[in-house]
Amino acid sequence: MTPGVLEAALADDGTDLEPLPLARVLGAPHACADGRHKNEPSPFHDGDVVGTVTAVCAVVATRPDAGAAGESSINKAPVDGPVEVHRLGVVRDHQSDSAHHGGPDKALYLLDAAEQEHWAGVLPGLTPGRLGENLLIAPGPAGGIDDVEIGAILTIGDPATGIRARVTGVRNPCPTMARGVGRSDWVETFSERARVGVYLSVLRNGTIQAGDEVRLMVSPGHRVTCTRWFAHHDPRDAQAMLNSEIFGNCVLAPFTRKYVQTASHEQIG
Repeated sequence: MTPGVLEAALADDGTDLEPLPLARVLGAPHACADGRHKNEPSPFHDGDVVGTVTAVCAVVATRPDAGAAGESSINKAPVDGPVEVHRLGVVRDHQSDSAHHGGPDKALYLLDAAEQEHWAGVLPGLTPGRLGENLLIAPGPAGGIDDVEIGAILTIGDPATGIRARVTGVRNPCPTMARGVGRSDWVETFSERARVGVYLSVLRNGTIQAGDEVRLMVSPGHRVTCTRWFAHHDPRDAQAMLNSEIFGNCVLAPFTRKYVQTASHEQIG
């Protein structure tokens, strides 16, 4: 892999690539995860600082893509200064494939800054925003953005002018992402670390910028973190999240609930 591969991927629609399917295949046992969690709780408590925004990114230019939409908006870059965020995300950003990306439940995609740095070592020339992330979050000493519970509510930025948002689920790496970096094995490779980043829905509009704190406002209490769910899709965790929703402690986005409901009926691996 050389910087030239990433540069070429911007102009090539990836037709010649044969990437693996989604990392999570609905209906497969444990949705292609191992089905047995290790009881990894979230390291955060209500009110804790989760991390710090290091970059707010928006689309630079679309690239041709062999997917149904015909183009991809995965190529993003940092935006200077304060950035307005509303229910559909960063005001200067957009998605090309609205059937699978964006919308109120996937308004913002957050990636751990440490993960971006790791992947930059794998993909020379990888710059912030190139994996499609809207926000890069530098982790604190306790953990990172993937260590919050699904359904947790976060605040980002100044208490008066920043945003409030809910963690709606994890990113399932897809062929569009593989074509965006020019690697047919990318879905499997990116999934191996199980720190794939999280999606947020925006509950309160506001303004954010690099340097803002990300703080945990309230957790549902079901103990299922984003990385734990992605790595295991354990039926016991699925049942815990459904019970949390029934008792009014958690709101599950439809794109997450379909996997949770499927996993909840499987035998424990």
